[in-house]
Amino acid sequence: MPRRSRSPAVASDPVQRNRDLIFALLADPVRRRVLEMLADGQPHTATSSARHVGRRLDAVLKHLIALRDAGLVTTRPDPADSRRQLYTLASHLPVRKNEAGQTEIEFGCCLVRL
Repeated sequence: MPRRSRSPAVASDPVQRNRDLIFALLADPVRRRVLEMLADGQPHTATSSARHVGRRLDAVLKHLIALRDAGLVTTRPDPADSRRQLYTLASHLPVRKNEAGQTEIEFGCCLVRL
C-alpha cells in the first residue's frame, strides 16, 4: 500500500502548538483559580497567590512554575524586594469581560470563562 504522508500542522503561536499542554494545565482547579486571580492584570507574588487559592506556598509555586513554563504566566523581580518574583498573565492572552460580566481568557485553542 502506498504510504500517505501528512505534513504536520505548524502553528506560529506557541499556545497553539501546545494545546494538549494547555488543556492539561486548565484541567487543574488550582491552576484555574491562579489564572483567574492573574486575569485582573495586576502582578502577584507567590505568597499572595497561595492566600488567594487557599493552598500552601510550595504547592502554588509548583503550579505557577508549570504555568510559566507553558508560556501562560510571566515573571519579573519585585522592585520592592528583589528576593521575590511577581507573576502576571502572559501579554499574548487576551482577557475581557463578556456581556454577562464574566471574565474570559482566550488561549488560542479554547476560551475559558471564569
